[in-house]
Amino acid sequence: MDDWPSHTEELTRKTSEQLDKWSKAYDAGKITKREFFIVVTTLYDTTSGLIKKDLSDLIADIHAELRAPSKT
Repeated sequence: MDDWPSHTEELTRKTSEQLDKWSKAYDAGKITKREFFIVVTTLYDTTSGLIKKDLSDLIADIHAELRAPSKT
């Protein structure tokens, strides 16, 4: 039983999978910027403090980038 992943490791893995899934959907134009923003916000709000810090920081960085005014 010692070789099972910890809750943190498993939640980090699943969060990473979802971030990748929705990032690809956004990049492909399948979801809007607003929809992606809502996904990223939800991922951060539900996992912050429960997943590895590097992934949490990445989600926070993506959130900040999505909140920034468009430069186009």
